[in-house]
Formats: sequence, C-alpha cells, structure tokens
Amino acid sequence: MKKIYLIIFVLMTVFLSACGSNTWVLEKDRLDEVASVKNYVEQLQNDNTDFRGYKVFTISEGKKMVVVSSGTSNQTLKFKEADVSNNSTIITVEEESRKTEEKNSYILIGIDEIKGEFSVVNESGEEYKEFE
Repeated sequence: MKKIYLIIFVLMTVFLSACGSNTWVLEKDRLDEVASVKNYVEQLQNDNTDFRGYKVFTISEGKKMVVVSSGTSNQTLKFKEADVSNNSTIITVEEESRKTEEKNSYILIGIDEIKGEFSVVNESGEEYKEFE
C-alpha cells in the first residue's frame, strides 16, 4: 500500500514540475555570460538611462532572456510571476522605491519559452514598452 502512495506522489511531482513556466532570475554578476545582453545593459547605463521597458534576447538552446529596466535609479525591480498560456506570455515585476547604484536599474529574467503575445507589466497591470 505504501508503494502505491509513493508512486502516486512521484508521478504527481513530475507532472506538476512539468507544468511550471520555467523562469529564473539571472544574477547580475553573471552578465558576462551573454555578450549581447551585457552590451544592452551597458547601453542602459550609459545612453538610455531613462528608458523604462524591456528587450528579449535568445540565449542558449532557444531559451529567452528578458532585460527589464525601470528608467530610474530610484526604483528596483523584482520578478513576481510569469503567466504562460497558449495565446500569451505575461511577466509581472514588482516595483520598489529604493535608490540603487545603477543609473537605470534592471532585472534579468530567463524564461524557457515565450508563447503567443508577450508583455511585461507591473503589479498594477501597467505595461512596459518594448525596446526597438
């Protein structure tokens, strides 16, 4: 009887882990790992210090890296959640009023796959602009 419970538990764990959106936040000290992302972040710190928005990069094995910037040094960003469905992918970030050393504070959010229309929003539902 215990074996049946163990098998059910293992199967449910595997099933639930497969249903996740597979997102992560990349530590800023690992920025050198992707040259295109590093170049963009340097641009945010030197030329586009007031740009509030995001840019999507394709990194290893087709995974995506989303760089979200606040447009100020007086606000930090935290990853809240990713909502992925067949028709859309929405990343939500939390904005905190806090002074940073960065001229344009940013966050690096990795996601395995973007499905359908993509957007980045704050907790109030306000959309970030895509960098073109």
